[in-house]
Amino acid sequence: MFSIPIEEITFDDVNSFCQARPREGLVLDYKLDFPRRLDKTIAAFANTYGGHVLIGVDETQTGEPVLPIAGVALQPGLRERVVATALDAIYPPVYPAVRVVEFQSPGATTPDRAVVIVRIQESDASAHAVDGGKSVYLRVDNISDQFLRQATVEEIEWLTNKRKKSLALKDSLLAAARNRATNYLVNYRAMRRLSTQEPRGRYIMWTVPTFPRSELARPERLLELSRTWRVQVAGYEFPNGLAVPIVDGIRQPQAPVMNYWYTEVNRFGLVYTEIGYTGQGDEYSEVIVCSLVASLIVASLRFSTNLYMSLGYFGLVDFRFDVSPTLNRYPYLAGLISGPHLTDARTLENSISLGFTEPVRELGESLMQRARRTYREFLWAFGLNVDDVTASSHFSSFSIQ
Repeated sequence: MFSIPIEEITFDDVNSFCQARPREGLVLDYKLDFPRRLDKTIAAFANTYGGHVLIGVDETQTGEPVLPIAGVALQPGLRERVVATALDAIYPPVYPAVRVVEFQSPGATTPDRAVVIVRIQESDASAHAVDGGKSVYLRVDNISDQFLRQATVEEIEWLTNKRKKSLALKDSLLAAARNRATNYLVNYRAMRRLSTQEPRGRYIMWTVPTFPRSELARPERLLELSRTWRVQVAGYEFPNGLAVPIVDGIRQPQAPVMNYWYTEVNRFGLVYTEIGYTGQGDEYSEVIVCSLVASLIVASLRFSTNLYMSLGYFGLVDFRFDVSPTLNRYPYLAGLISGPHLTDARTLENSISLGFTEPVRELGESLMQRARRTYREFLWAFGLNVDDVTASSHFSSFSIQ
């Protein structure tokens, strides 16, 4: 249900979701009826990682949904009641997505009950407060605290100062990943009897929560998921190879492969990949292969989005795609553009860096559109102005779906 656009969710979707018995936690809350302090719940989700509130679904003492679904009485104004709370009782206001899903209770001839689904995105604003701006709440994954507690002074400072500690954590996660990837490359080149000092071109991709703070999954859980989480795009498998443990996460592949490839997934949600491309003396030493760029962008986005959704994370994420070195290289579009004229489309950039920040939910709903836009920005760096229709035709020729 989390992966369905909210306007398309049906009662069957809600019922199937509840039958799987997912427990309340960091990103999910059940409410049998409209709670007295819905404002606290919405603000806490916005201050943490975002999440979903299902009003009309009761929960057990261990946080599992109670079946059959009870629902709330179907009447006008259910959606407006949620929106008014989010806008009037929270400062600064929160703008949740709300869906009223109708259904019939046993014996009824027309819909008479409803489940109200409230989807809250992680906010990139300062702390959202209630009680006239006096109280700030956070969502926690602790049933003893009923998944909600008041923020400490330090946490309020963290939220108010644009989550500086989270940004510092993100920088440290990226620095550690880059260092491990470099060490892995040294080992790879030693095994191939190549100079470890020889520069090598790299595609570098990473996706990470914009404000990492709490772990999304234990490393053991990531290792378990790695057995089934690979995606296939245009013949490429992402990530490559078997996974093995590293500090705070896992990496793939287990041993260096013919084409340098390193991927790690961190417990805080960082997905970091480096892939080598041809160097000096190779027949493609002056080109950047566009089909590979497009495939990697799609594969990286698809893998990361699937992972976050499976872990129940729907907050903001940063995506970056870097290519280096690129100076004096030109784009290679096999079968699309022939002839020597593209040799004039050489970039003046030493490296090309592309990226964006977007909620997981929106990214999942518009993944291919976002991937094509990133691909178009990549071609732009070579002086090529390609529209979305043309980019779509490129993706089709690359067998990217």
